[in-house]
Amino acid sequence: MLSLRAILSLIGKIKIKERNLLIITLLAIFLIGYGIIEYQLHLRYLRRIPIRVHVNGTRGKSSVTRLISAGLRSGNLRAVAKTTGTSPCMIYEDGKDRLIHRLGKANIKEQMPVIRKLSDRNPDAMVIECMALQPILQKITEHKLVQSTVGVITNVRPDHLDVMGPTVKDVAIAFSGTIPKKSILFTSETDNELLQILKKKARSLGSEVKPVAAAWVTSEEMSGFSYFEWKDNVSLALTVCQYLGVERDIALQGMYSMTPDPGALKIYRIEFFNKIIEFANGFAANDPESTILLSKNLGIGTKDRQFSIFIVNCRADKIQRSEQLAELIAHKLNGNRYVLTGTFTRAVYDEAIRLGIDEELMVDLGGKKVEDIFEAVVELAQPRTIVVGIGNMVGLGDEIVNYFSARGLNEFGV
Repeated sequence: MLSLRAILSLIGKIKIKERNLLIITLLAIFLIGYGIIEYQLHLRYLRRIPIRVHVNGTRGKSSVTRLISAGLRSGNLRAVAKTTGTSPCMIYEDGKDRLIHRLGKANIKEQMPVIRKLSDRNPDAMVIECMALQPILQKITEHKLVQSTVGVITNVRPDHLDVMGPTVKDVAIAFSGTIPKKSILFTSETDNELLQILKKKARSLGSEVKPVAAAWVTSEEMSGFSYFEWKDNVSLALTVCQYLGVERDIALQGMYSMTPDPGALKIYRIEFFNKIIEFANGFAANDPESTILLSKNLGIGTKDRQFSIFIVNCRADKIQRSEQLAELIAHKLNGNRYVLTGTFTRAVYDEAIRLGIDEELMVDLGGKKVEDIFEAVVELAQPRTIVVGIGNMVGLGDEIVNYFSARGLNEFGV
C-alpha cells in the first residue's frame, strides 16, 4: 500500500492541468463519501426516536408543535420538539425552550444537527415543525430528513403563493410532499377539494388522512388556556395525542401549563392618559383568512366591541401581501381606523383608496419609529379602544409588539 509521501510524490510528477483535475476529482470523492457517512449517521439518530411527528401547514404549525409535545409529556412520554416560527427553538423533555441562534438564513440542513441533539435526549417522541417552503424541499425534509411516523397538516391557505402557488390547490400539492409513507396524516383542513388532493397523495403512499373538526373541543375546555389559542389547533393536537396513547384530559392539562409560542395571540391592557387600550398581537395571522377570523373572534365590528384600530405593518419585499392588506382594509376588517407602518405603505394606502375606503380612516406612518407609532395610536384612541397588530411580524412588527406589551399592566387571553 502506497504511503502518503509516495502518493504526493506521484501527484507532483503529473502535469499541472491533469494534477488540478485529479485534485478536484479526489475532493469530489471525499465530499460524496463524507455526505454518505453523514446521512447514514443521521438515519441512526432517527432510529433512536420511535415516534416522530412532522407538523406542516399554513397557520398554527408552531402552536400545534408545542401543544402536541406538551400533551405527550403530560402522558409521561419523554417528548422533545423543535419549532421554526417567530423564535426558532428546541424544546427538551422538561418543556423548556432552547433558542436556536442562526448565523444566516433558515435552511433545511438545520434539521440534521437538531435531530442529532434531540436524539441524544433519548426521547420517546419528537415533534418537529416543517421549515421548508419550496415544494421539493418539503418533500426532501419529510422523506429524507424526518421520515415521520405521524404526519400533521394544520390547514391549507393562500399564503407564500410566490413559492408554492399560484393557487391554493398548488399549496395543497406542496404540503402533500410531507405526508409520511404507510402511516397516517391528521389535518384541520375542511375544504373538500383540498382534502381530496391530500387524500389522493396519501393513498399513493399507502397512508390515510384523518380530518379533525374544531368542534371536537369545547369552549369550556378552551377557557383553561392563559392566552388565546385556536380551537382548530387544540382539537388537532388532542387527536394526535390520543392516537399516540395519551388520554384527552391528561393531554389537555399539559397543554394548559405549556409555554406558548412567542407569536401566540395575547392581549395587553394599557392605561395611558385616562384611556384603556387593549393591544392584540395578531401579526402571526399573516394570511387573509386567518386575519379575518382573528378579527371576528375579537368581536371587531360588532355592537359589543369598542372602538378599534388596526396597525398594519407593511414590507416592500412583500408586494402580493401588500395587495392583500389593502383588500382587507377596504372590505374585510370593519375597523374604525387603520395605521399603516413599515415600508411600501403608500402603495397599500393608494390601493385601499382605489378599492373604496374613506382616506380619513387611514393614517400613513411609513418609515416612522415605534415611539411615533405608539403616540399616534394613543392620540387616535377613544376612552376604550382595542388595537390589533396585523401584517408582517419581522422587524418593525416585533418592535411594535415589544413596545406595546412593555406598557401593558397585565395580559390575558380573549
